[in-house]
Amino acid sequence: MLEVDQVRAAADIVKIVGDYVKLRRAGANYVGLCPFHQEKTPSFAVHPVKQIFHCFGCGKGGDVFKFVMEIDNLPFPEALRRVAEKVGVRIEERAGGHTYDSNTKLRVSLLKLHEVAAKFFASQLGATAEGRLARAYLADRGLTDAEVGGFRFGYAPGDGQGLVRHLEGGDFDKETLEKSGLIIFDAERQRTYDRFRRRIIFPISNDSGKAVAFAGRALGEEQPKYLNSPETSIYTKSRVLYHLDRAAQAIRKLDYAILVEGYMDCIAVATSGIENVVASCGTSLTEGQIRLLGRYTRRVVVNYDPDSAGQAATERSLGLLLEAGFEAKVLALPGGLDPDSFVRKQGAAAYGELLKSAPSYLDYLTERAAQTHDQRTPEGKVAAANAVLPYLIKVPNPLLRAELAGRLAERLRVDERLLRDELRRAAGEKRAEVQVREETATAQASHAIKQLLRACLTSEEIADAVLPEIVDSGVTRGLPGDSVFTLLRDARKRREAVDVTSAEADIPEAERKLAIEALFWEGDAPRLDVARGLVRKLQLEKVRSGLEDLNRQYQAAVEANDWEKAREIDRARRRLQFDRLKAEIEKIVREYDEAAMVGDGVRVQELGRVKSSLDKELERLGRP
Repeated sequence: MLEVDQVRAAADIVKIVGDYVKLRRAGANYVGLCPFHQEKTPSFAVHPVKQIFHCFGCGKGGDVFKFVMEIDNLPFPEALRRVAEKVGVRIEERAGGHTYDSNTKLRVSLLKLHEVAAKFFASQLGATAEGRLARAYLADRGLTDAEVGGFRFGYAPGDGQGLVRHLEGGDFDKETLEKSGLIIFDAERQRTYDRFRRRIIFPISNDSGKAVAFAGRALGEEQPKYLNSPETSIYTKSRVLYHLDRAAQAIRKLDYAILVEGYMDCIAVATSGIENVVASCGTSLTEGQIRLLGRYTRRVVVNYDPDSAGQAATERSLGLLLEAGFEAKVLALPGGLDPDSFVRKQGAAAYGELLKSAPSYLDYLTERAAQTHDQRTPEGKVAAANAVLPYLIKVPNPLLRAELAGRLAERLRVDERLLRDELRRAAGEKRAEVQVREETATAQASHAIKQLLRACLTSEEIADAVLPEIVDSGVTRGLPGDSVFTLLRDARKRREAVDVTSAEADIPEAERKLAIEALFWEGDAPRLDVARGLVRKLQLEKVRSGLEDLNRQYQAAVEANDWEKAREIDRARRRLQFDRLKAEIEKIVREYDEAAMVGDGVRVQELGRVKSSLDKELERLGRP
């Protein structure tokens, strides 16, 4: 039997594809989200009997070798080798035969060279005095021998000739050495020397765990602080995520990834026991890295450095993640600390607490915008809305985009209808920017209040049904119209008539004017189900407002290192989050039933996806 047939017979396409795509059983086949194009509904299928795959969306399909060729961008010989390694079949290496072409031969040689170099660098940590100093530095950073070995730390000697001598004594030709990027040839001086000198070495592996590049951290004051391998035929920086080979299993199990900037950030979080962490290798997150991450999860917590550069990188990353259909949260650590410093100073438990309560990207961006712009003025509210809306326009799902716009309007106290209208126009015109006009802010979010006032003023049935809930729950406390609702409820309890529009009414003048304005509010005749829906909307808004206040209290407790108080606030916050999610799910279920009754299939599907997302969030939160 030929080698190809041996490998094909040993390979299970479901298992091979399952290393890249989350699959679920659907009848005789398995289905999942296609890794070759963006989609929300699975159209990618794997046939376990015929051992083939096919995407009904983009049309890609074939056998197990074709899948690995497409997903890893490999020629057939390397895809054959990759599958053989996965299934434990040994194949013969034939440089002159059909197994390898020249490019494949170079890639295989470079992989071997990098493995030899990784072992050389690792051996230097204890081989020389300067290597032992490097090991002492790692010990000062809290790394044990097991962790140093696990992450394959190494050291590049300062004389610039150590790796040259080691490799020149091996089986690698001059072309391979030059194209590795690890050895520099000085044609003018007719000499060669190591790229990495007097640096602690971090091997960078691809998602299969093979070393494809290195990063070197200077021990002294030498610049740059970090030096990376150049790109080669086995290493493209924008397509590699540091630590993904070790984190992949935890990411799949937990269904989310933590994204950090630096190598030491990643290592500090991973060694603290939180394994589902990856780093973008000192570069801004790229579309290639997002596609790579998308093989394992569609949920990310971004935990970049809190300085201005880190905040800018966070916002750039959020834009790309949202366009790719990811669910994103942001963890901004207190005290200006990066993940490495925070874990070493505050410990893994404190980091885990903050990770659990990381706000959604919308809450993070909205809070930043609200702090930057004066929310007491219409101009400030408009500026804050315009800072956040460009991210919402990147959300592919129109229903989810509208729901998020509603949350933004509630937080900033701007007119939700005008905000959604502007988002809809921007999406239709394919505009990347959204500009909210000032009347959006000056109109205020009193739409629900006016509708409720009109309903209670014109319908005794509605007034008797909803006024006790409105007043007793305090849902309108602090909002326009509160004194009108209270006056109406008290009058209904005494079975007395009251004219809130009269100059004699015992309410502030602004409230009286609001009642008059509500009576002139345009729209359909009041309905009890609509009024109850508006009450629930106000209740939800109150919960969100309470969450924002608790978030601020929690942040203050963390910054003061008062962890007992922080845990107490977090418990209260989780209870409120649970209530908010339950209320949102109930609202979606009602809208789903209404859409089903009128036969609106498209909206039923969209609402079903939103409910599924909320259900997952509720399950992840757990009952407080």
